[in-house]
Amino acid sequence: MRAIPLALLILLALLLAPLGLSRYATEILTQGFILALFASAFNLVFHALGLLSFGHAAFFGAGAYTAALLAARAGWPYLATLPLAVLASATLALVLGFFSVRTSRIYFTMLTLAFAQLVWAVVHKWYGFTGGDNGITGLEVGVLADPRWLYYLALSLLGVGLGLLWLVERAPLGYALRATRDNEARAEAIGLSPFWLRLTGFVLSGAIAGAAGFLQAAWQRSAFPDFLYWTKSAEAIIAAILGGSGHLLGPGLGALAFIELGAFVQARTEYWPMVLGLVLLFLVLFLPRGLAGLLGGRGARG
Repeated sequence: MRAIPLALLILLALLLAPLGLSRYATEILTQGFILALFASAFNLVFHALGLLSFGHAAFFGAGAYTAALLAARAGWPYLATLPLAVLASATLALVLGFFSVRTSRIYFTMLTLAFAQLVWAVVHKWYGFTGGDNGITGLEVGVLADPRWLYYLALSLLGVGLGLLWLVERAPLGYALRATRDNEARAEAIGLSPFWLRLTGFVLSGAIAGAAGFLQAAWQRSAFPDFLYWTKSAEAIIAAILGGSGHLLGPGLGALAFIELGAFVQARTEYWPMVLGLVLLFLVLFLPRGLAGLLGGRGARG
């Protein structure tokens, strides 16, 4: 019960934060929310299914490019593109997942990486449609051009995403996903279908990642092929490990730490990658459960 007042205080602080922060600080915090949503989406596959995906950047980028293309080419109001951005990412996850979830361990990881790089190559070279390596720039994002509006939208979508993941985790679907992860043979013996369960989790994860991509395009007012490159997937992986994949809030905490630490260190030294490496080394050695391990058992998952 003590966690409820604390959660309310944190929520109140987040709601009031833009009123006292500078524009730069608000935008950095918004970027943290975007990565938190993306990392939480990735963690559904990583933790609940026990599969390491290097292809989630494809769904992140699909959401960003769908929103950008509809806004820039078709003249849609940017906010109205959100449902289609999520749908496009979910559809791409359905297609890629249909082949990927049939494999496991390193084969799954390499297949998702290969698919993501294939999608990236198409976007990178299709100048007539996606703008190629020039991307789509100068997006009109309406009220989201105001950093405060984008901040509150990112916070809201993060809340919706975490709420959805919380519901899935405690629903029969969540138990079935973890049963498949822990012992596929026994799951099949009691009538579960590992393939369809993995595909369902994969598609849901892709849909949430697409919402994060939508926010990213609004934050940068542009969409670039880098959104689909494997290094974007690596950011979600680092955030999940940094925060603790076994906790619902772990990937979000890791994402906020990753973004905030990056902004702080980059302003002071060019050796940001070395600092991140040292931080990760420290966490692996002394906090194997990530930053969320500091919260104790609350929110820990099986």
